[in-house]
Amino acid sequence: MCGIVGGIDTNGGYLNGSDFIEAISVQKERGNGLGGGYAAYGIYPHLKEYYALHVACDNEKAAREADDFIRAHLYVKLSEDIPTREVKTIHWHPIMKRYFTLPGPNNEDIQLFNLAPGTVLTEKEIVEEYMKNFVFSFNKSIEGGFVMSCGKNMGVFKGVGYPEEIGEFFMIDKMKASIWMVHSRFPTNTQSWWGGAHPFSMLEWSVVHNGEITSYGVNREYLRMFGYECTLKTDTEVVSYLFDLLIRRFRLTLREGCTVMSPPRWSEIDEMSEPERLKVTKLRQYYPQALLNGPFAILVSDGNMLLGMNDNAKLRSLVVAKDKQRYFFSSEECSFEILCPQREKTWMLPGGKPEIITMKNTVHVA
Repeated sequence: MCGIVGGIDTNGGYLNGSDFIEAISVQKERGNGLGGGYAAYGIYPHLKEYYALHVACDNEKAAREADDFIRAHLYVKLSEDIPTREVKTIHWHPIMKRYFTLPGPNNEDIQLFNLAPGTVLTEKEIVEEYMKNFVFSFNKSIEGGFVMSCGKNMGVFKGVGYPEEIGEFFMIDKMKASIWMVHSRFPTNTQSWWGGAHPFSMLEWSVVHNGEITSYGVNREYLRMFGYECTLKTDTEVVSYLFDLLIRRFRLTLREGCTVMSPPRWSEIDEMSEPERLKVTKLRQYYPQALLNGPFAILVSDGNMLLGMNDNAKLRSLVVAKDKQRYFFSSEECSFEILCPQREKTWMLPGGKPEIITMKNTVHVA
């Protein structure tokens, strides 16, 4: 029942946050006020070289411990409260802070690394691994605190409430971004709390999801083998980590990663040409624990592209629209009447086949 909406301007232009608040609000029956959130890309251009660490803490004690922990392991260029406004329907919220950071001063703290012996990483990958492991160490170490996002030139804003309430709280209507993803949650088998709202994020990866990941247990244990810790108590968390693992760490292409997570049926594989059948078979056999079971529609971004994908049986709806250089995804076409009323084209995604919309000025192997 969850609702998802996304948009991208492939020229790097800005889309108004107010439009996305309205676009998700027309899907109100898909939520029940227990979770809403936004991922926005291109929002910190003046600090784009720094990791924007969005942190939420339940109380002042947790906030002080979080600040000490961050400054012990990261260089902090700037720290400040995340701007918010009072909303009548939100009776309690965590303390929200953002830090613009880089690894340091203790950037060789081996306790924050979890790599196989002999692993060779580039300097960029070392920094990314450090930040990834910092997030997991923070989430385990700070009682009452969690990281909402930690990517460059992006941020996640989420909480307990309807998405229009969360949008008002975080003043999303005042923001512009080149890529937006929005989520309205209807929790089924997981608890409702600020950390469990969507989007889920790791480094620049962010994911919103409608459906259920029934393979959560297998996916979680597979991720743990590579240093990923699931602490946010919601099945969707594994999806953002799997994208980071498969594409950033294992260096699969986006389409290969999507094939691993939502592969064709064996009957479909049998009908492929020999080279394609061999390639897909290897992916299915080599990464079986990364396959996502269950009904799902997901939106994914890393700031360079916006990707939409269904499970291969297409048990959750996902619609796409094109309006010149802008593309939009939604659970329901009604949201397009707000985002792109003069759209050129609208189409439904087929099961298991991703739609990848890439920024024009970005080289990205799909």
